[in-house]
Amino acid sequence: MQRSKTMTTFRKTTFHKTTIALLAAIVTVTGAGYAMADERGPRGAERFERLDADSSGSVTFAEFSAPMLERFNEADADDNGVVTAEEIAAALEGRRAERMAERMIERFDIDGDEQVSADELVNRQEKMFALMDRDDSGAVTEDELPRRFARHGGQRGGSGDRN
Repeated sequence: MQRSKTMTTFRKTTFHKTTIALLAAIVTVTGAGYAMADERGPRGAERFERLDADSSGSVTFAEFSAPMLERFNEADADDNGVVTAEEIAAALEGRRAERMAERMIERFDIDGDEQVSADELVNRQEKMFALMDRDDSGAVTEDELPRRFARHGGQRGGSGDRN
């Protein structure tokens, strides 16, 4: 019985240490980026301006820590005041997917309405196709395909074989 209780305590302690280590890594990476804002040119200046919530020209600890606390609260899916590795992973994946979606909108949105219509998608595809169709034949041969595209059979990570 004592051994079982000891193992449970050990697992909980290990889990909490792992969670704290993940949070510390996130804070360190984010904090280092903000701390070096001056040395990073225009992007660093933008980061500093975002941190300087009251536009005083200096950043207090409250201003510095607010973005990370906001991210922590967003990651705390069950609002219990602690985050698990699963909650952190889900939050990071959500942010990654959101950034990818924003980049797709930037790339395909022709009229600037922050949406992509089927016409805008087709327009982009027509431009890409025209660039590949080097001999203007209206068709693309394997020789005209970019190497990275031909190598995967026109599919990301695929062999081109659907059967």
